[in-house]
Amino acid sequence: MVKRRTVLKNGIVIGTAGLVGLGASGTVTVSADPLETDDELSAETSITVNEFESTAYPGQNELEEWSEHVAFEDASITDGVLRLEYDDGGFLASNVMDDLTEYSHLVLVVRGDDGGEEDDIQLEVGSVEGLLSELTDDTIETEFSPVVVDLEEIGVDRSFVDDVQLNFWQYGSGAVEIEEIAFVGGLEDDGGSDWESDITGETTLDEFYPEHEEEDVTRAWTEYIPGDLSGGHGGAGSQVNWPDEEKAVEFDVDLDAIQNKHANQDATLTFDEMGTQALGHVQQYEAEGFPRQASAKLLARLSLLPDDTEELTYHNEPQEVWDETAGPVAATNDPDQLIQDPWPPDARDYVPDEVAIRDRAHDQPQHEDQEGWTTADNLPDDRYYDDDNPIHDIADGIHPATGDSLGGDGFTANAPMEVEAKIHVENDGFWYQVLNFKNTSSVPYHLNAAVVMWIGPMGANGDLRTGHYNNEQRPQPGYGHPQRDIITVSHDEERGLAAYAVRIAFHDEPYNMRTAYPNQRWGLEQGTSRPEGYFETAEERQELVDTMAETCHVEIETDMDRNDDLLDALDLRNRMSN
Repeated sequence: MVKRRTVLKNGIVIGTAGLVGLGASGTVTVSADPLETDDELSAETSITVNEFESTAYPGQNELEEWSEHVAFEDASITDGVLRLEYDDGGFLASNVMDDLTEYSHLVLVVRGDDGGEEDDIQLEVGSVEGLLSELTDDTIETEFSPVVVDLEEIGVDRSFVDDVQLNFWQYGSGAVEIEEIAFVGGLEDDGGSDWESDITGETTLDEFYPEHEEEDVTRAWTEYIPGDLSGGHGGAGSQVNWPDEEKAVEFDVDLDAIQNKHANQDATLTFDEMGTQALGHVQQYEAEGFPRQASAKLLARLSLLPDDTEELTYHNEPQEVWDETAGPVAATNDPDQLIQDPWPPDARDYVPDEVAIRDRAHDQPQHEDQEGWTTADNLPDDRYYDDDNPIHDIADGIHPATGDSLGGDGFTANAPMEVEAKIHVENDGFWYQVLNFKNTSSVPYHLNAAVVMWIGPMGANGDLRTGHYNNEQRPQPGYGHPQRDIITVSHDEERGLAAYAVRIAFHDEPYNMRTAYPNQRWGLEQGTSRPEGYFETAEERQELVDTMAETCHVEIETDMDRNDDLLDALDLRNRMSN
């Protein structure tokens, strides 16, 4: 999710790292990372109502007025954070009993266990009340961030405010943690329009990210220098549409400077020497709160990354492409922007501990001593005809691992993207299902351990090995080519449909080749024998590709957890090599 940081003119800061002194004194108690910014808010005055560090609470707030929480499933205070666990019950109240005319906004510094808890909270300020989600466009995220409510906009009579209340009798269940409740005045939301990056064309790599050597930044660059590569894993194969050596010329990338400075351990490589593209991309990511550690790792690709969307190349030219397609359509659950932090190491020295993190999905069978793992191109009947596998739940918009709603009425994902579904005819007896995705957010996300699920055509049980991953943002398809954990389960024989799940398991190559970049595409091709007697008419074909798109769900990895919950729930430990 996007990290927010609020800067107040008198030196008061609300930061994602926690309570940062919203007291009337204007003293800063904690410094926030200036990179964790997606917008700036300026305020001239502020007054803290609750901060939960005082021994007076519960019972009394920072205004020396009554304050208490009651009727929660569980409640606790740890390190100045009030944790409230609720199940359709509980309220937090804090008396104010004062004239707040000089204060324009209420600010809650809060996080939720799941994010999105604003729908579970009824906010009352003075005589005005309503769902928090209806009183502000801000959302509760899984990391601490400010939720800001415009008092004038919602109609609060600020000449006298008796109290602030949060009640949780909205049929929801979950947990939130609150660091601070405060009123601020003179708040101006410029939407980030005045944000200026401290990175320029003259900024050196060492200035940008001093830890670049530990992250193998230039080494990951020079090992894959444009125009000086073999075909990569599995030989040359097909080519990308726009080769890296041509991009380097187009974007004025000084490859000689990059190689020479790496050879001489010279960290004075500048953004100007990286060409015309890298600087703009990095500045955009900085403005969105993207970690520098990740931007540094991606520089080799950012220097070659065009602004326009590139068309994908496929593993070969199909005999026929169906006229019927579905999409592109955006994720219907409207996912928040996803920021993965930190990013794994590239491990160019192949230090075992770093490789274990870098290739945590690819090497998982070895980490687990092969227990429970198979390599079946043709699944046994008890797995293929498994009515109890929760993968069937995606047809009803239910998450197979959690049992929760996926939150949409069609294609869903946990990061902003769109999908397009196609069928490529390889020959009269064999098809490729094609799912193409585009990152529609403002920051990159890596695809290692991502899981893609959908309902598609049911061919003969088998052909799981005939799958391909497509992404133009790599030197050639022979690089950054993942192995896959994959299953298919008979879903609806009468309609000729099967459910599919694929987990992407990269290895060896650096993360700049494992990534979905903003406004760029990536995709999967999955082979299947032609289902005889099905999808013969244009209407049936259209219904099939619509089903593929509408039932598709993509789960990008977060917290480097390998998406183990889906691996377990779906019985997905079935490895196909490159």
